[in-house]
Parts: sequence; structure tokens; C-alpha cells
Amino acid sequence: MKPTPPNKISYKPVFTFSTRNRTLQVTREGIGFIILSFTIGIGAINTGNNLLYLILAMCCSFIAVSGILSELTLRGVSLEGFSNKSIYAKEASPIRIKLTNNKKWISSYSLRLIFPNSHQSGFEVDRDLYFFHVPVGHSIEKTVMVNANNRGALKIDQCELASSFPFGFFVKSKMVPLDINCIVFPEIRPVQLPGADQASIEGEGSIQPFGDEIFSLREFRPGDSMAAVHWKSSAKSDNLRVKEFLSGGKRNYTIFLNMTDPQTNQLVAKEELEKRVSESASLAFHLIRRGDDVSLKTHETETPFGNSQAHLESLMHYLAFAGKNKDG
Repeated sequence: MKPTPPNKISYKPVFTFSTRNRTLQVTREGIGFIILSFTIGIGAINTGNNLLYLILAMCCSFIAVSGILSELTLRGVSLEGFSNKSIYAKEASPIRIKLTNNKKWISSYSLRLIFPNSHQSGFEVDRDLYFFHVPVGHSIEKTVMVNANNRGALKIDQCELASSFPFGFFVKSKMVPLDINCIVFPEIRPVQLPGADQASIEGEGSIQPFGDEIFSLREFRPGDSMAAVHWKSSAKSDNLRVKEFLSGGKRNYTIFLNMTDPQTNQLVAKEELEKRVSESASLAFHLIRRGDDVSLKTHETETPFGNSQAHLESLMHYLAFAGKNKDG
């Protein structure tokens, strides 16, 4: 028989009772014990056997002791959560949980920390946390991996703390406050980066590159970006002339993010918006990691060029909330 892993619930609740900030679940073993006690009680009444009365009293004392000890285990326990200020969506990130027993005389046993339901909370954790023994005045730290489903602000303000101590007949739990706040950056996906000699059409492409140094001037061709026009030379020759840049080395790229429908001037559908934001974030992430300078341009703003970690975080912070205020 294989032992039950610590991150798996070994008890199976059958009935649940809730009152105030306490929830009591009766396990399958608890139901069996209650039925056994009830049967012994009936036998004691029918036969008048003093030994059966003693056994019944012992069974009732087990139930009373179970309720008292589980309550003492849950009381005086506090939680602290520590996480990175920013994480990426759909990417596992660590969260450190510190559980402290603030009681003066009694230790806590068999504590299980259960995180909120992922469908409602917008994130998933790889496991519940189990604390077998927390001595008086001591703290125990454990790490859990969290995976955020959506970009934006992530807040975990409470968790459920449960204990089946001491006999496993009942599982008593309560909600414990927890303060974890971080920013979820857009999901980073694999993208095809532009080559050194690749340029996109302004208004249709998603990026527009510029080199470090001008290599030559040539006549304007359909598809060339107006940003690459050399206006002084064009004014002298009466023809539009564009700048060609040296290939190789660090280059400048402007990422264009269009979040509105040109026909309605409203935000595009949520699925399409998330796709465009994720694509822009992925391009910025990989281009900056490659060493190129990146600027982000939308209808609302245009950022300066940069390729530092601080510049990347600034772009990601903007993209984490892009379109959310208008979209509600």
C-alpha cells in the first residue's frame, strides 16, 4: 500500500457544516465512528450493560476531544505571503508562504493550507501546503508555484486553513487573511523575430526597424516607411528619398499595437485584444533580450527607445493593463 503524498488530501469529507468563520466536515471515518457510537448506545440502553455505557462515554469523549484539539490547533496561527512584484501570465512563479504559531503553550499539528478555487481566483497553484508540526512561537516557510491565467493585477487576500487533527474523524477549517499582490505581465510566446534586412509596411506590419547608422540613400519605393524618408535630400531632388541603414549590430524597432476596430473606433474583441497584446509583449521581450532597442507605439502613447531591463519592465507594465480600463 503506497503512502498518501503530503500534497494530496487523505480524508474524504461526507457532510459539511458551516458557522461564522468555521467549517466542519465529517469524514467517512467520522461517519463510521458516529454510527458505531450510536450502535453501542442502543445496545447499552437495551441491555443495561455498564461496560457498554463506559465504551459509549469513551466514544463521546473522543468526539469532544477531537473538536477541542482541532480548534486549539487552528487558533493563534497567522500567514504571510511573499512573491515577486511582477510575474508573467501562463508561467509558473514561486510564492513563499510563512506560517507562524503565535500561541504561548500549545503547538499546532496537521495543518493544510488550501488556496482559492482557480476558476474564480484567476490563478492556479501546483499543490496545497501541508504543515505537520508548528511548535510554539515558531514559523515554517514553504514555497508553492503559482500560474496566473490573465494579465493585470493579481491579489490573493485569503486562504483556507484546515486540520483533521487528532483522529481524522472531522476536518475543521477557517479562512485566514493573506496579503499577496503582484502585477501579471502578458503571456510571452515564441515569435519569429525580424532579420537585420527585414522591414515592415507602416500601418500594416507590427514592427518597423531602424539601424544605427545610415548606409545610403535611395529612391522611395511603394511599401517604404515614411519615417525612413530623408526630407532634406528629398527637398533638394524633388523626389522622395529614403535612408538605408547598416545591417547587423543593434537596431531600433517600433512595435505598433492597435487595440481598436477602425470601423467602430471601439476596443476589439477580448480574444483578439489578448492576442495582439501578447504578440506585442513577446516581440518586445525577445528583441530586447537580443540586444535591440525597442519602442512601443499605440494610439495613446509612444515610448522612447531602450533595451534595458527597466525599459522592458516599463513596457510590460503598460501592456499588463492595456485596454483594461476601457474594457472594464
